[in-house]
Amino acid sequence: MTGNTGDESLKDQPNTQSANHSDGIIPTSSTDTVKPDQETENMEVHHHAKLHHNPKKWKEYFLEFLMIFLAVTLGFLAENFREHLTVMAKEKQYIEGFVRNLKDDTANLHHVIESGTRQVKGLDSMLKLSHVNMAVDSNRKSFYYYATKYCYTSSSFKSNDATLQQLKSTGDYRLIKKDHVVDSLSKYDGDIHNIYGQGDYYEVYFREIISNLDELTDITVLGDTSFIQKGRIMNKPFPQLRVENGKLTTFFNKIFVFKVITKDYVENKLKPQLENSKRLLEFLKNKYDIQD
Repeated sequence: MTGNTGDESLKDQPNTQSANHSDGIIPTSSTDTVKPDQETENMEVHHHAKLHHNPKKWKEYFLEFLMIFLAVTLGFLAENFREHLTVMAKEKQYIEGFVRNLKDDTANLHHVIESGTRQVKGLDSMLKLSHVNMAVDSNRKSFYYYATKYCYTSSSFKSNDATLQQLKSTGDYRLIKKDHVVDSLSKYDGDIHNIYGQGDYYEVYFREIISNLDELTDITVLGDTSFIQKGRIMNKPFPQLRVENGKLTTFFNKIFVFKVITKDYVENKLKPQLENSKRLLEFLKNKYDIQD
């Protein structure tokens, strides 16, 4: 009985160890096992990647090129348009400045023309004394009166050319785009310099007449109220003129030339320039829609 029991125990022992051994074994390759579903999924991913790299059709390339071209072109056009607006604004700014200068010039021309016209009439009256006897006090009083009123003042025209000078110094004449405007401005500038030439001649004779008066007269009487008071000639006898060596004749000769120069300056330079200035003013105001 006892022997049998031992045999049975020996027979049963390997089976127990085998079972225990099976339970203690941990498979090392279980984490590396690839399931069939996962393999299929990976194949699908590779399949989509291959489709993504297919070459584009020429229409797609053309559309992309067209969009880029349009973007660049529109940007270029927008920049040009912005620059055009800036130039137009600057152009109008210059013209508005010139219009203000032109208004100053027309007012100045009016003044100089009126003053020059009075001077011509006064000098013409003074020339009537060229052959009278200056020993007579009434004649000397007339001489001093005309000399004081018409020989000690001059009126030559000076233009307000601030805008024209700025246009020339900056080179911004190129900004003036509207038809005939640059030509009109250039002509006006040339006319002004022509007037300056005649004005310089006028000033030369004016200074010569002042110099001659210094030699002929006692100029201190002009500040003496016993001779002249508030522009009115008093009854006190005036000093004799220094008429030796033909000084008086030379003086009246210069007065005659000065009258001719002044008349030409007024009639042939200033009056035509005034009309030109008025026309140019209206032209520019209409051209650029400038309101007074």
